[in-house]
Amino acid sequence: MFNQPTGDDLHLVMQAIDSPSIPALAPAMPGLGIQSLQKSGAKFILCNNALGLWCLELEARGKGKAADIEKELRANVLPGVTIVPAMVIAIDKAQEAGIKYNRQ
Repeated sequence: MFNQPTGDDLHLVMQAIDSPSIPALAPAMPGLGIQSLQKSGAKFILCNNALGLWCLELEARGKGKAADIEKELRANVLPGVTIVPAMVIAIDKAQEAGIKYNRQ
């Protein structure tokens, strides 16, 4: 739902922010998706450290072996998403390049 959301996904966003449903926001949902934002120039990065920790957590929850989970996740990263070694390094590099705002 984060890649190409539709108005039908509004309830998920409202639940995530602990808000009652606001049906008037449903038409805005497609513009909030990763694919739409990438077309507008947004760049998405994924922290390698966080990815590794998520794989360990999924293993601990009985979802498989961390190495197999990581292989599967890496093979299915959304187009245009860049895996970076560490988010703090990526943020530092972005700020050095003059980017003033970032959202983690």
